[in-house]
Amino acid sequence: MALLADKRALVIGAASGIGRETAKLFAREGAKVAVADIDKVGAEATAGEVAALGGGGWCVAVDVTKKASVSAAVDEVVGRLGGIDVLVVTPFVSTGMTVIDMTQADWERQYAVMATGTLFAFQATIPHMQENGGGSMIATSSSHFADYGSMTHPAMMPAYGSAKAAVELLVRSTATLHSHQGIRVNAVAPGFTVTQGSLSTLEEHGLKDIATIEGMLGPGMPMGLGKPEDVAEGYLFLASDYASFVTGYSLPVDGGSLANASGKLAP
Repeated sequence: MALLADKRALVIGAASGIGRETAKLFAREGAKVAVADIDKVGAEATAGEVAALGGGGWCVAVDVTKKASVSAAVDEVVGRLGGIDVLVVTPFVSTGMTVIDMTQADWERQYAVMATGTLFAFQATIPHMQENGGGSMIATSSSHFADYGSMTHPAMMPAYGSAKAAVELLVRSTATLHSHQGIRVNAVAPGFTVTQGSLSTLEEHGLKDIATIEGMLGPGMPMGLGKPEDVAEGYLFLASDYASFVTGYSLPVDGGSLANASGKLAP
């Protein structure tokens, strides 16, 4: 039997990368899937792939930095699907900026997309899950390999690392507050994953060749660079009934990076 048979899922940040592969995997596992992103063209492309897999493939536009937009998107999905059993929140914004170089706008943008956007998604979804008797909400954190992750992070990404740390604590707090209502709240913590967003970020720092990137990261990534479809498996587990007694947890899906003290995102 499919792992998500009869589940109704919303994937926010599904226009590309990890979000797109997660939406497709959910569809293959029997879920009815709605996708949302600020990139409406990309989200529509994902929705088409999801539909071809039998997952419905409804698409809504959303700006996760605006509470009204997130609430409207969630309400629209509930209207289409009749409820939400699984929420995945995986927005991304280009990272960078050292502490000295960072502007207030830089800092606030990182938090608005990744931390506050996750909060808005939780706030909009929880009432519907309460009515349904529960569900699974899954945020996106960031795995640790040496100086990379939600608790420590390269100096070139202080806002990103701080925002991911905020997501970690939001997940734990929300799990504590709502687990008695049958709402499980967890996070997936990817290691370095080859997506257009991650590659674009490294290009900003002069790293344009994938072979160079792999050579630099390889010593700290025992299983090699991650692919979006690898990471999607983590969301599937946390969304499924196999994780029915798991909440307040951040699941590393990082090819062993967290266990390897020599890993480095950048020199």
